[in-house]
Amino acid sequence: MIASVLIPLVAYAQINPSNTSSGITITAIFKRLTQIFNLIIPFLVLLGTVIFIWGIVKYVTAGGDEKRLEEAKSIIVWGIIALAVMLMAWGFVAVVIDAIFGTENLPPLPGPDLTPFL
Repeated sequence: MIASVLIPLVAYAQINPSNTSSGITITAIFKRLTQIFNLIIPFLVLLGTVIFIWGIVKYVTAGGDEKRLEEAKSIIVWGIIALAVMLMAWGFVAVVIDAIFGTENLPPLPGPDLTPFL
């Protein structure tokens, strides 16, 4: 019973405490957050675009029904709002990164690097 309690301590004794720092710095945290946002933002922009296009399709197929036209207009407006919010969020992050790290050039738009295909 006592041995099962002490085994983790024996295993921890094998670790050199000077090598346990994983290099977590504010720069590393911001880089990781940037990677996460660069993966999430394109999907949210895609979602906003799909909502916008869905509103256009509903508007075209409304057939003159006022209630359906108003619903379609509302969907179109929400799609535009979603796209504007996503682009403003990207711009805000770029401004904050520039203010903190003092970079002169803006980061690229979020999403995969398409340079090899251009």
